Amino acid sequence: FPVTIWWARQGCNNMTLNFDDFLYVLDDDPFNEIPVDLDTFLHDKNYLDQPALSQIQRDLVEAMSQIYKEEDLIRIMGEENGRKHYKKYTKAEVIMQLGKGSGKDHTSTIGCAYLVYKLLCLKDPAKYFGKPPGDSIDIINIAINAEQAKNVFFKNFRNKIERSPWFAGKYDSKVNSIEFNNAITVYSGHSEREGHEGLNLILAILDEISGFSQESNTGNENAKTGDAIYRAFRASVDSRFPDYGKVVLLSFPRYPGDFISKKYDDAIVEKEVIVRKHVLVMNPDLPESMEGNTIEVEWEEDHIISYRFPGIYAVKRPTWEVNPTRRIEDFKVAFATDYSDAMMRFACRPSFSSDAFFKQRDKLERSMTLRNSLDNFRRFDTSFEPNLLRIIVT
Repeated sequence: FPVTIWWARQGCNNMTLNFDDFLYVLDDDPFNEIPVDLDTFLHDKNYLDQPALSQIQRDLVEAMSQIYKEEDLIRIMGEENGRKHYKKYTKAEVIMQLGKGSGKDHTSTIGCAYLVYKLLCLKDPAKYFGKPPGDSIDIINIAINAEQAKNVFFKNFRNKIERSPWFAGKYDSKVNSIEFNNAITVYSGHSEREGHEGLNLILAILDEISGFSQESNTGNENAKTGDAIYRAFRASVDSRFPDYGKVVLLSFPRYPGDFISKKYDDAIVEKEVIVRKHVLVMNPDLPESMEGNTIEVEWEEDHIISYRFPGIYAVKRPTWEVNPTRRIEDFKVAFATDYSDAMMRFACRPSFSSDAFFKQRDKLERSMTLRNSLDNFRRFDTSFEPNLLRIIVT
């Protein structure tokens, strides 16, 4: 089959195909099966049979799953398209700072499935990457806790694999893992569990990384904080697959400077920022001029020009720009109920109040005295009295 495809792409026939060329194709071709493109893998009933993705989601899937050498992409796609695809999508780290409901898990499960598919199309995946023939290749998704690990990524990934005719007979499904042919295994893990060391990781997905604990109360630098977990899996992937291994970070931001926000900002050297605005009408049956019937939502759309390090692909977008089935109007009740929280969850623009215990800072400040109640010796001034009446009324 690979020879037939190659033959057709060369425009050859029996009169022009040299026998030495024929043997070269047989010996040099690493593929057991020529992989299909993303459109076919997504929509064909023999593969995933999934609805259309947005362009942002498509780019993320390609960046998550591109593991082929440049010469092999040229073999499959032709000179120009192969080189372009290799340069655009061969990434070591994918940062997905996307709004809640944007389809982060849906996108990551498709990316993971496409990567597994590409591995299975190789004659010997381990040998392809310079490993001993038949050596194991591992993929893991790390969730915040066991419940999320079981019910979000892994459940959706397993469902896609089980519904696909192409994968039938090529895997053995277990409680917390799926073992595929050619010693390829996808694991479901979480931050509360040990035992992920020793895996030959080509892909690690850190799911809702900003929801992980950000600080350690023990002083142990190896405590299971988001940063420690990231460093551990980054080192594991780099040590096993330095050229094609990937770490994927996905989350909506919880507060300014949280883990996903910092990783995103640190990765970028230059970007173009476009400010978008949209006016939400709460009740279209009432006049728009009526007080409280409209809310203006403003967010930033980043277009990244350059990164601090090579091999990074980062995206920051609100939910309605990523998920093709969602509109900004779907969230008007959320914006009306708690504007700061909705900006954090859906528009990826958190404020300190969106994750604070006291949500309305202005009311809190009005309840405070305007002077420092402590003297130079850190003693309460005897004249200091809290304005209890104002606190109760506010």
